Amino acid sequence: MTSRVQLLKTLILVGVAALCIPHGAALAQVRVTPPDSEPKTEFEGRAQLEAQAREAEAQHRTGEAWLLRNRLEKGDFQEGDRIVVILESTAAIQKSETLTVRSGKILQLRNMKELSLEGVLRSELTDRLQRHLAMYLKDPRAHTVPLFRVFVFGSVGRPGFYDTSADIPVPDLLMRAGGPGGDADLDKVEIRRSGAVIWDSKSMRTAINDGMSLDRLHLRAGDEVHVGARRNVSWVNAASVALSVVGLAVTLLRWR
Repeated sequence: MTSRVQLLKTLILVGVAALCIPHGAALAQVRVTPPDSEPKTEFEGRAQLEAQAREAEAQHRTGEAWLLRNRLEKGDFQEGDRIVVILESTAAIQKSETLTVRSGKILQLRNMKELSLEGVLRSELTDRLQRHLAMYLKDPRAHTVPLFRVFVFGSVGRPGFYDTSADIPVPDLLMRAGGPGGDADLDKVEIRRSGAVIWDSKSMRTAINDGMSLDRLHLRAGDEVHVGARRNVSWVNAASVALSVVGLAVTLLRWR
């Protein structure tokens, strides 16, 4: 009788373990890992990115190295990005205007030549603009706030497209999208570009914990932030499996 009870317990434990296996589970893929984070209030400069690229290449983090080299070569700006330009006059009067990056990565300025943003980083934008303005204005003082559009979807309150500055951390972007949903799993956040995962869930867990900014993750317009959901066990399937296990146990006990 004792052996039968032990057999029954074993079968039930096997059935419970089967319920804990994720449906459609796949082998984890190792992807690039963000570099060690450090407190930042400014966008990353060219020298910083160059150093990170060399380190990534030396450590064979090919995905991260590609992101960095692509950013250094092509710059941060895409067609459709918006830039808030704030001009200060000598009388301390500020004038603000929002400009849109046009086809060819061109910024059109009133009564001035077009300004190309090809290869320009966010950290270089203000200096580049001031040099351009200096061709037309005396001692121009300008501030810029570059904005770009990302798509946030999955388990969030308000999925959709959001115009954002790159100096905010990932959690702030998620809060703008209504915050994580009731079934959100922050261990399943991914960033995708053109359908390909550029930062996997393991890397994003580190980025979220360290408060890394969108700029630190090298995001640009068109990138997608996906928030996965927790796996919910279907009680119908659970009951079905449990009944099957109990039925099998009863049958085996009858045979003994």
